[in-house]
Amino acid sequence: MSRKLAVFGATGGTGRALIQQGLAAGHQVSAFARRPSAIEVRHERLTVVGGDVLDPAAVHAMVPGHDVVLSALGIGYSRAATTVYSQGTANIVAAMRAAGVRRLICLSTGSLELPGRTDIAQHLFFMMVLHRVLRRPYADMVQMEATIRSSGLDWTLVRAARLTDGRLTGRYRTAHGCKLPRAWSISRADVADCMLRSIDTRAVFEQTVELAY
Repeated sequence: MSRKLAVFGATGGTGRALIQQGLAAGHQVSAFARRPSAIEVRHERLTVVGGDVLDPAAVHAMVPGHDVVLSALGIGYSRAATTVYSQGTANIVAAMRAAGVRRLICLSTGSLELPGRTDIAQHLFFMMVLHRVLRRPYADMVQMEATIRSSGLDWTLVRAARLTDGRLTGRYRTAHGCKLPRAWSISRADVADCMLRSIDTRAVFEQTVELAY
């Protein structure tokens, strides 16, 4: 079924994949970007909208008229403090409530939550490396996830493993509402595939989905 998709974080690797795959699936896609010129795709079903996700007015102007909002907001592997995740997502949620748009699928990271000690190598790597180096953006992601869980929307949080630029395979492991063991990596293309496949999957409404090969 063709849907009207609003994509935030459209110039990142996952956002670009969402645009390409969304168009290929027959959807109408609106891509929101601070630098519209960075989106090089041209298509009759693609609308590029300029704006900053930290600007509530711009976000509120973007959301109405869409069926699904897909958020791939991110700052890469920067260690810097940020409010892109928390405030940007809060603006998206407020705009969705105001417009009556209910379906939200948001990209997060599987390393935000430590795996059990039975997966000792990954547990130590996440705790000793990632949670120390990326503690400030991770703190903002925690706020983002809390905002989504309390939003009252039909949300899905997609917690991806380490993102790569690998090809689309359509073959990956998922875990709903629990940790996925040995979750080391996943391509941005396959993350986009998972997000798009989740649009009408009611089993993942109000669920966290972990994703990896």
